[in-house]
Amino acid sequence: MTEANRNTMTRRSFIGRTAVASGVLTLGSGLLGASVNPANAGETTYDYIIIGAGSAGCVLANRLTENGASVLLIEAGGPDASEMISTPMRLIELWGTEYDWGYETVPQEHAANRQLYWPRGKTLGGSSSLNGMIYVRGNASDYDAWANDFGCEGWDYASVLPYFKKSEDFSRGADDYHGVGGPLHVTADFEPHPVTKAIVDAAIQAGHPLNEDTNGARQDGVAYVDLNTKDGKRASTAVAFLRPALERENLTLITNARVLKVDFDGNRASGVRYLQENEMRQVAAAREVIVCGGAIESPRILMMSGIGPKAHLEEVGIEVLQDLPGVGQNLNDHTLCPVIYEGAKELPPPSDMTITVLHAHLFLRSDPSLPGPDMQPLFFNVPYYAPEMEKPTGNAFTLNASGVQPASAGEIRLTGSSIDDPLHIDPKVLSNQHDVDILVMNIRQMRDIASQPALAEWKGREIYPGEAVQSDEDLAAYARSAVMSYHHQNGTCAMGRGEMAVVDPELRVHGVQGLRVVDASIFPRVPAGNTNAPVIMVAEKAADMIKATQD
Repeated sequence: MTEANRNTMTRRSFIGRTAVASGVLTLGSGLLGASVNPANAGETTYDYIIIGAGSAGCVLANRLTENGASVLLIEAGGPDASEMISTPMRLIELWGTEYDWGYETVPQEHAANRQLYWPRGKTLGGSSSLNGMIYVRGNASDYDAWANDFGCEGWDYASVLPYFKKSEDFSRGADDYHGVGGPLHVTADFEPHPVTKAIVDAAIQAGHPLNEDTNGARQDGVAYVDLNTKDGKRASTAVAFLRPALERENLTLITNARVLKVDFDGNRASGVRYLQENEMRQVAAAREVIVCGGAIESPRILMMSGIGPKAHLEEVGIEVLQDLPGVGQNLNDHTLCPVIYEGAKELPPPSDMTITVLHAHLFLRSDPSLPGPDMQPLFFNVPYYAPEMEKPTGNAFTLNASGVQPASAGEIRLTGSSIDDPLHIDPKVLSNQHDVDILVMNIRQMRDIASQPALAEWKGREIYPGEAVQSDEDLAAYARSAVMSYHHQNGTCAMGRGEMAVVDPELRVHGVQGLRVVDASIFPRVPAGNTNAPVIMVAEKAADMIKATQD
């Protein structure tokens, strides 16, 4: 076996057998993570080329190969063979490893000049192999706004709900809002950590209604989370969608391959150039190239291909194919800000039996007139310190204040014409005072919950912000010093019809042919809640759109 094949072959024990022909591993054996070098295999043209085997790419690879189309799926990272990925409680161990892109923002002027760390999945399943496994769809009003406010016809809630249901295998069974039999298992019932149960009881005592299903008829209220887990293991899109698709002869997967750019014949996408084992290779797409790199890599790939703001591309020496000023703009993220309490007694330690350290959350509105929640505080049964914080004890728990309808927005720009040049990532966190005010309000609400009788036996001193931090001004300063990413970056190739839109409602890139973007970058505005479920929905809907063009 060559060193190149050794580097790209993965999970040989998944099925317990391999199929080797002329020294090239073939995917018909169902070998998860095995890869074919198309140049060696003798095939260089596919119906579809999908860039990125993340939450969207795995879904598309499954759905587009259902009817016989040939698909090449290219992933920059390696296989998802690590037990750190499959074991939910080990998710933090993944940060800073080979499975993590490990992005950092530029110093954030409005967040105490701190650089924020953004872990993102660089492996099969993408960030669904790295995230907290929380299944949240967002509010119905979010999708109605996509359709009504941003000109994205067909993306209203009534239109997207069937795609949420299509993916789902809901542990409580089917109803008007949930599906069963889909590839993606959603676990709705588990034994919560006793501290989390006390926090939920305290939230109810503070006046927040219990909501048995925040992905159902209404979102507001305190609830135990739904999880993308099955039998105690992570249910990533690689597990749910890619693994069964790899049984099909018409799907080819390449790992550890970095896409350099999309090739064009005139203004039509014709293929992809990628780097693997330090060798540049080219493959052709007979029908479409589909970019699924996520909110950070997708705008980079477009700009490297000559699609983006004309002046910026010229500045870094890239020939302009299509002037689209919105590429890399509209970058935003949800915010978290910890309110941490020392345990009044020894807290029960988390264990694999508790699945994760996050068992509950709360959706609420800063103003009753809002169409949906704009805050989603999270309840951890462990301390969740910002990296810059002193960490006096591990015997603590956290009520994370959170803003999920941010007014601040930033940008991603290139710093050079090479794929190895670092990105300039500037989300401009808390640059809009509204986002600071939301966190201040939510911190006070977390303190109110913590003061309720249900938490009396568990709550010791307030470690952060600390009892001395009381005024709005001081709480705002604390928020700026402690704000963290909620890991929901989005919006950088926004869907719509305005001047700053990058893709149309069919997710086709404006001004060119044969090229789509399918991932969180197309969100015109981020939904209120975790973003993995919406990305899967977007990919399900995109697959149907793409299939419709084959008829």
